[in-house]
Amino acid sequence: MSKFFIFLISHFAIASSLTDQSWGMRLLPKWGYLAIPLAAFWEGEVVLIAAGALCGRGYLDWKLTILLAAIGGSAGDQIYFYAAHERAARLIKKSKRLNKWYPKISKFVLRHSTLAVLFSRFAAGFRISIPLVCATAGMPAKKYSVLSLASGFIWASFWVAVSYQAGARLA
Repeated sequence: MSKFFIFLISHFAIASSLTDQSWGMRLLPKWGYLAIPLAAFWEGEVVLIAAGALCGRGYLDWKLTILLAAIGGSAGDQIYFYAAHERAARLIKKSKRLNKWYPKISKFVLRHSTLAVLFSRFAAGFRISIPLVCATAGMPAKKYSVLSLASGFIWASFWVAVSYQAGARLA
């Protein structure tokens, strides 16, 4: 992960020194927006931070970046949620370890379901597990979908706002 981050930073530094006539600046608005929802679909903080910095430099639109990241992240969570209904329940029943801990975890997640879904995107390692637990514990799909989308907008807005400021100050 750190090598990937260094790769992005080095390419960002190169991109910030390019002129508007370069091939990089012609491709960035077209293909940069494609990378945002794809990266957000999987844990895409690094790409979102880089995109936010590029927004601060004026290369990408911050509103579109937030929208695409929120949709991409929520789409990934929806797939985890719906895939979990049957598969995760079978896995829990087969595993003695999961069968032992699952009742406590599901009770906790359902008791704090709104906060669990809203902040799961910020908790490393829980972004995938929270949708699985919510689905197998019986959280209504409509509630999960609304919370997941709201969580996506909170997450994307936070990272774009923070990295936008950094990008605006890089000169």
